[in-house]
Amino acid sequence: MNTIVKLDIRGRLVIPKEYRENLDLKQGDNVLLSLDYKTNTITISPIYGKQNDLVKMKIEFGDTPGCLAKIASNLAEMKIDLVMTESKSFERGTKARWDIIADISKTNFTLNEIKKSVLSTKFVESMSINKLARDSLHY
Repeated sequence: MNTIVKLDIRGRLVIPKEYRENLDLKQGDNVLLSLDYKTNTITISPIYGKQNDLVKMKIEFGDTPGCLAKIASNLAEMKIDLVMTESKSFERGTKARWDIIADISKTNFTLNEIKKSVLSTKFVESMSINKLARDSLHY
């Protein structure tokens, strides 16, 4: 589905009713805006969990086949729901980074326990994890 909407004088846009209904979006719901500089696009994604259950993570790890999948399995075992992710190699074949927005509402682990678990894998070099506050998604 595609449509064209116009920004108002304050830079706001209205998500058409048909889109809101299909995504079950109601007044007061949170959405994640993601800007892709390379394609010059904005993506709007519904956030169905409570905003105070959202965290941002940065994980740096060895860029070898299977590492990302192992980290993802570790997070899944802790019942962490990945809302948005982006991974990239910054030293091809040596180092990569995974940026994650995650919903931690279903996990019983604290932020420190999540970090300790991820860091305990032999291929993760560093990790940061922080609760999200409004407008704090910028890396």
